[in-house]
Amino acid sequence: IKSQDSVMVTELASLPTNLCEQVAANLPEGAAVGILALQGGYHEHKVMLSQLGCSVYEIRQLADLTAREYDGMVIPGGESTTMGHLALRLGLLTPLREYVASGKPVMGTCAGLIFLANDVVGQKEGGQELVGGM
Repeated sequence: IKSQDSVMVTELASLPTNLCEQVAANLPEGAAVGILALQGGYHEHKVMLSQLGCSVYEIRQLADLTAREYDGMVIPGGESTTMGHLALRLGLLTPLREYVASGKPVMGTCAGLIFLANDVVGQKEGGQELVGGM
């Protein structure tokens, strides 16, 4: 084991046994988190964020995005090309780009992370719609 590896193991060993409670204790009261719920694994994120004490809202159409002020947003895994097509058809693409550009926290997992890319190398001809920001 290299010294770097042993430091990492030590850091992992020192994590609290109930990490969710530790994170929840540091969240602002009633943090409002929007989850892009066009398709993919949005439900799992909703459950976990709710357990952490967040007020979680599914974003399925433009009215959901503009209905309130969000403290953060999650773009879950799924299929990034499908997310792009749906976001474009539903009029969400430009508002999502504006939200990301605002500097508020946005987390993407799997395809959501691809959707947050500024550019994707090796994509098919014609590409796909991306929110950008990374």
